[in-house]
Amino acid sequence: MKRYWFTLMNEAYEDLGVLIPDGSSKATAVNRAKRWMQENGVKSAQLQVNSMRTDNLLEFIEITL
Repeated sequence: MKRYWFTLMNEAYEDLGVLIPDGSSKATAVNRAKRWMQENGVKSAQLQVNSMRTDNLLEFIEITL
């Protein structure tokens, strides 16, 4: 069951436009974000985790390569 939707953001909290599929695993989303960051030369970003049920922001996950 899909519980979360994700947005990858830069240091200014602007959406980077990365497609990270909705899902139930934050770890999978982090891995996809890291892969995209490596391919696009982004050293630091935040992964925004949102609830599909309530549409609320749940947390930011800091990702640094």
